[in-house]
This record gives sequence, C-alpha cells and structure tokens, in this order.
Amino acid sequence: ALDELAVLQDSVIPFDTQVAIQQIEKELNGPLGQFFTSISEKPVAAASLAQVYLATLNDGKDTKVAVKVQRPDVLSTVSKDLYVLRRAAEVFQGLAERFIPQQRTNYVALLNEWAIGFYTELDFMNEANNQQRLRDI
Repeated sequence: ALDELAVLQDSVIPFDTQVAIQQIEKELNGPLGQFFTSISEKPVAAASLAQVYLATLNDGKDTKVAVKVQRPDVLSTVSKDLYVLRRAAEVFQGLAERFIPQQRTNYVALLNEWAIGFYTELDFMNEANNQQRLRDI
C-alpha cells in the first residue's frame, strides 16, 4: 500500500516555482528575502493540494523550515467538486428514501461534515497554528 501511495505522489506534477514564490510573497506581504535567506529551487514534495519547499529563515539562527504552498485555484476547484458531490448526494438521498426507507443514513449531512474537514485541510493558517501548539507542548 505504501508503495502505491509513493507512485501516486510521484505522479503529481509540481506547479511552477515562480508562481509559488509569488504566492508566498503575497501571503507574507513582502519579498522572499525579507523572510528567508534561502529556499529550494524546486519543491521537495508535490501533492494534489500543495507543494513543499525547504527554506532557511532570515532569523539569524539559520532555522530550517518547510514552506507549504497551496496550488493555484485549488479552493475554487475543490468547491466546484464538492458542489457536484453534494448534488449527487441529494439525488442518492432521495433514491434511498424511496427505495430503501429502512436506511437512516443522511448522506447529504455526511458529505457536509466531510466537506468541512476537507476545507479545514485547505486552511494552512489553522495547520500552522496547530503545529505551533504542538511545538509549545
């Protein structure tokens, strides 16, 4: 199973590093050099939602960090996909209520809860806050 996961991860094509740098600078409200003394030229990992660069903070301590950059337009793409899935769940819910009334699962509510978790995965500030809390323990 891990080998198959590695194959899937290896097949994700990274997006352009210049686009990633522009996103980082926009999010941090300043030029890259203000925050980092170095950053890898290519991502060290690429996935469906984001890719990761290795960087050194401009903190005087040469602190090594991973910089996770969300793929461009991923929020819009995910939102559209979830909309389609929700519509399908509504249709399925209607069919289930009609043909298998003993089934009590609310598929639309189930999908809505899953969508909340999915959007949470796209909230990198939330992820950073969670990592900071773990580090402080």
